[in-house]
Amino acid sequence: MSNKINVVLNGKIVEGIEGETILQLANRHNIDIPTLCHDPRLEPYSSCYVCVVEIEGMKTLQPSCSTTIREGIKIETHNARIKKARKTALELMLSNHYADCIGPCKDTCPAGVDVQGYISHIEKGQYHEAVALIKETNPFPAVCGRVCVRPCEVACRRNLLDEGAAVGIDYMKRFAADYDLMSNNKFVPDVMPSTGKKVAVIGAGPGGMSSAFFLQKKGHQVDVFEAAPYAGGWLRYGIPPYRLPNDILQKEIDNITGLGVNLYTNQRLGDNLSSEHLKNNYDAVVIAIGSQKGSLLGCEGEEANNVFSGIDFLKEMELTGEKYDFTGKKVVVVGGGNTAMDCCRTAMRCGSTDVKVVYRRTEKEMPANPIEIHESKLEGVVYNFLTNPVRVNKDENGNLKSLTLIRMELGEPDKSGRRRPVPVEGSEFEVKADYVLAAIGQKTQLDFTEQFNGVFTQGELKANRWGDVDADSKTLQTGIANVFACGDGVTGPATLIQAVGQARIAAHSCDQYLKGEEITPMPYEFFSRKDNFEAQKTDDYIDRFAEQKREEMPTLDPSDRKNFKEVELGYASEEVAQHEANRCLECGCTELYTCKLKEFATEYHAEQHHDETGDYNNFDVDFRHPYIEFDNNKCVLCARCVRICNEVVGANALGLVERGFDTFVAPAMGDALQDTNCESCGLCISACPTGAITENVPFKPGPVKTETATTICNYCSVGCELALEHNGEFVMRTNGANGMVNTDGNICRYPRFGYHYLNDANRITTPMMRIDGKLKPVSYQKAFDAIVNAIQSVKPDENAFFAGARLTNEEIYGVQKLARAAVKTNNIHSFHYLGRSKAYQNDSRYNVPFEQIKDGSKYYLLGSEINRDNAVAGWMMINAATLGEKEISLVTNRKDSKMIHKADEVLTVKDYYAFVKAVNHFILSNGLHNAFFLKNVENFENYKASLLGEDFETLCTAAGVTKDQIAVFAKDYNNQTNAILFFSEKEVKGVTIREIYNLAMITGKLGKTANGIIALKEKNNAHGLEDMGGFSYLAPGGRDIALATEDMKKIWDVQNLPQESGCVFHKVEKGEIKNFFIFGEDPCGCTNDPARISKYVSAAKFSVVMDYFLTETAKHADVVLPASFPVESGGSFTNTQRKIQEFEAVFSAKTEKTTLETIAAMMKSFKVSMPVEPAEVREEAFKFFKPAAQKPLSLLVTKPKDDVKMFDYGCDAIVKRFDDESRRVF
Repeated sequence: MSNKINVVLNGKIVEGIEGETILQLANRHNIDIPTLCHDPRLEPYSSCYVCVVEIEGMKTLQPSCSTTIREGIKIETHNARIKKARKTALELMLSNHYADCIGPCKDTCPAGVDVQGYISHIEKGQYHEAVALIKETNPFPAVCGRVCVRPCEVACRRNLLDEGAAVGIDYMKRFAADYDLMSNNKFVPDVMPSTGKKVAVIGAGPGGMSSAFFLQKKGHQVDVFEAAPYAGGWLRYGIPPYRLPNDILQKEIDNITGLGVNLYTNQRLGDNLSSEHLKNNYDAVVIAIGSQKGSLLGCEGEEANNVFSGIDFLKEMELTGEKYDFTGKKVVVVGGGNTAMDCCRTAMRCGSTDVKVVYRRTEKEMPANPIEIHESKLEGVVYNFLTNPVRVNKDENGNLKSLTLIRMELGEPDKSGRRRPVPVEGSEFEVKADYVLAAIGQKTQLDFTEQFNGVFTQGELKANRWGDVDADSKTLQTGIANVFACGDGVTGPATLIQAVGQARIAAHSCDQYLKGEEITPMPYEFFSRKDNFEAQKTDDYIDRFAEQKREEMPTLDPSDRKNFKEVELGYASEEVAQHEANRCLECGCTELYTCKLKEFATEYHAEQHHDETGDYNNFDVDFRHPYIEFDNNKCVLCARCVRICNEVVGANALGLVERGFDTFVAPAMGDALQDTNCESCGLCISACPTGAITENVPFKPGPVKTETATTICNYCSVGCELALEHNGEFVMRTNGANGMVNTDGNICRYPRFGYHYLNDANRITTPMMRIDGKLKPVSYQKAFDAIVNAIQSVKPDENAFFAGARLTNEEIYGVQKLARAAVKTNNIHSFHYLGRSKAYQNDSRYNVPFEQIKDGSKYYLLGSEINRDNAVAGWMMINAATLGEKEISLVTNRKDSKMIHKADEVLTVKDYYAFVKAVNHFILSNGLHNAFFLKNVENFENYKASLLGEDFETLCTAAGVTKDQIAVFAKDYNNQTNAILFFSEKEVKGVTIREIYNLAMITGKLGKTANGIIALKEKNNAHGLEDMGGFSYLAPGGRDIALATEDMKKIWDVQNLPQESGCVFHKVEKGEIKNFFIFGEDPCGCTNDPARISKYVSAAKFSVVMDYFLTETAKHADVVLPASFPVESGGSFTNTQRKIQEFEAVFSAKTEKTTLETIAAMMKSFKVSMPVEPAEVREEAFKFFKPAAQKPLSLLVTKPKDDVKMFDYGCDAIVKRFDDESRRVF
């Protein structure tokens, strides 16, 4: 009977699958339905009601995540009713979402610069990335870092602390921008392919050049026309060089023209630049003419000689290149803005020693940057506050003589919020003056509009009531369809950053026009804000953050400021900038770009409403767990974290606490998460659709856009695919990808939190050699020469090569080829398996595939802390047991086993080997064995006789269990139709593994569907050691070395290959090995038998270590070679189920040579060649693989034998690093 049914979805008949939900149906047909509470890894929950749909015949909307389809059902997923319901559901959640999507710094920046994001980059030393982020919205970071008015710093919540200073946002921006400008590989943005469209920009100030920048990036050809001799506008002609050096400005302008923007100077619209030229040659025009005309005092006598507008004064000096001579002159500057500060400080540099600033309010109301006011005072400027000019007094020749001022007092606030100055009657007084500089405002000159409108006849360019260009406030389109405007010419005199912000809007609208699209405002983007609930108060912050004083800007000594040298010198070092970056309070959410609540709120134009009388929850953020942060203010109560912890992990560490409006997610009883059964796996983070549960990272987080690089985990042997979320190759987080093995994207704690070594700057990047007792950097060639000399100084079999189980298949293959083809020895092994049974090399055969775990009838864990060491495989079991109501039986010799609370049955034993042997004894002695299966198994009678010859009671005693316990277990296991038994190499000996195989054979379960055993290896490529010939007795392909010698000669084109393949362990034990070559292992650091390893080290004449970091073993080496990370070199790993997974190099190598290139270079010294590309190495290695002859199964007689497990952590320093860290923080 077919399980296909017909469904009407949005008016179309589609094929559905019986039993699937509407959400699953829609997803299969590429129809997006928003949902917050649904997770495909979990059972439906139906709590958010964002996924509702309309079903014909039903009065109410239904949740698509839990409603199953039926034959003929008619479903609508998007209509007005549904959209309104979804918006209502979202706004209900947002009304209690006391959280900031972005920090107030970005929120108040007119250009929308992601301040918190670039601060995060600066903290990591990612200055190019910081500049790249800034330039997404602002092409003038070095300029802004010097002269921005810093609304971000005014809004900075660090101001709420007792330190008295905001984060030095501008200072850090300047540092990063200057670093980038001075580098040889400065950031250059991508430019889209040419559209064939041309845009004329009138004005090369910040608005004009910024709009040119944004439009050129879109692929349009931009020509900028500037009336002055040089580009820059008021950045050049209105800001003195001691604040903004011309060379800095020019470099940033050059960066813009370097994208292909053409710049034409001395071109004035309406003069030598005609409107006809613009209309005939360009598809669109952007007018960015600024406010060029300065205002005078507006009082009697202002026409006197030596009374200038401040901007004319500054502009004239820049145009002529000559400064005024104010030596011995008295200068009065009128105004309180930044132009007034530029005038008064410039006047001091022109020789005056008597400069006064007249301002009609108090210093508190001055709009100028407080730093500028402070610096001017240091330079000798005097202030007359609460005074205003009423008359300019001149002599008989019309020359300025003095200025009559009147005293003011502050009245009621005006529209700006500042108290209105009111004249004090009869308070006039006179001040002598040789020059007066009026810095009280500017006006826009639109003397070209008549001519312009005579040419552009399809509309009208006109002035608004303030005399500025009239343009739509949201799109900046003028009355002429293809003419746009931005900057001071639209707003009147404003700020640099406002002009940049407007330029982006004008460019956005212009781009829409050029593409033939409807011109609409910048896209709506929802942002949650704490300030929507209440104004932030000092009490909210004062005790929550450590005190950290601001890194102040070094400046020229005031005595050295009689010139135009730059006063602010910039941060002295990276350490200073990074220290200041750490002052950021991280107000914005790190999940800005991943939060589903924000995504859907934006899509449905939801708003955040909060009634002043309404309640909202305000939770403290819980940082107690070293890896996981909880911010219940961002929680939407979807319970995905609670459910995944229960249904998949089985830890039950989280729950919903309280009821109704007061509900929140937390461990029971309010305990810290680490005091529960939490396994610190981080699956709760992966389940959270918002920023309520995030990673507690050791670096400065930020709402940073990341790229995704996929690779394979190099911790345990499950073989999970990872998604490294990185920016500039700095890994910000690791997520699971839907891989070949982890099809649901789950990953365990090791890759989730153990990725920080990828960012560690303490890498070995160059070879080192022991010289005069110390390791010192040397060239590769010098290191290779030393290695060759050492090899040739001893017999071939006095050399031994050790390949770590974390290496790629290609690297293992290279190590064994180096040993055999170049050095002529079969002494190849891995410290991870040194002294241990060959049973470990065979235990991956006849395993139950992971995908069949769900079909098991009962699960048995024998010697496996699966939740700790191979968690993803364990979660497959837990999830299957939870959903299928199946039992888990645990056999353990650990009284503190972390699996006890997950198991339905727990049997504590003393010895695994004796236990399994006793079970086998019971089955055989009671005739419970599967005789039909055993017909195809060799050595049964011999095995049976041997085993039954042992005393059953003695075996039970050795196992530490009773005969009855053995009987119960044996019968239960034998009677299960689909029994799956897991064991871990980390926990059991080789002889135990053989007896587990014997158990699976005598019960007839081995190799059957969803029946038998699953071996869990300790390291990611432990099986690759077998496949690639990583043992003295095995050739590549896992073949017997003696049978593969001729193939090796042929494939490698070498002769005289070694014949002897003795036991490497015995040779090491006897001190026969003189030279050790260790690749990717740390026996000294990972040993649990230091005395034994010390003996090995002492016996060595010469040792070489190749690794990522200076491990304990590397510290003892004579030569240390740098190794590349797998993500830098690519390759393949073979997981515990013998699945080979290839992965590409996704990061650039930080070493001159990759690991493969280094191994190949060493071989070349012996005139042996090997390819260096992983794919080519695999191709060579696979030539050794032969179709395996089907060998009959055979029961093996075993005797008690102590495996020598000398190393923990899989002998891998990376595993040890994370385990050590975990022990330290818990």
